[in-house]
Amino acid sequence: MSLRSSNKIKIEGGMSSMTDLVFLLLIFFIILSTMVTAGHSIDLPKSGPASTTDKSITKVFVNKDNIIWIKNDKMDVDKEVSLEELKNTIMQYVDHKKTIELVGDQLSDWKYSVGVIDIAKQNELKIVIKTKP
Repeated sequence: MSLRSSNKIKIEGGMSSMTDLVFLLLIFFIILSTMVTAGHSIDLPKSGPASTTDKSITKVFVNKDNIIWIKNDKMDVDKEVSLEELKNTIMQYVDHKKTIELVGDQLSDWKYSVGVIDIAKQNELKIVIKTKP
């Protein structure tokens, strides 16, 4: 006498729904990758001669050795400052126009230039970044 049934239950997962999902994801990423570009073409304006005659702008220089100097018409000489004391010194010499000109060497560390920009943004100062013409 055989007690085993002839109907066996197979435990298998259906793979058709998994392949449908993979193909949908593949189509999604193909469409998305064609829409995304690596960069944008930006037409920057050309620089010309400066039209302002205001020389009361506070200038912040960062050289290739990451030494920071501040120059203003109120000072006869350049003043060397550290990044930590930069905020107090800038606020001491900034005038009513509240404009800072940042002149950074391309070999300097970014953290010093970004530090000057952060100080200007925190104190609602205008900042001009000087570049080559």
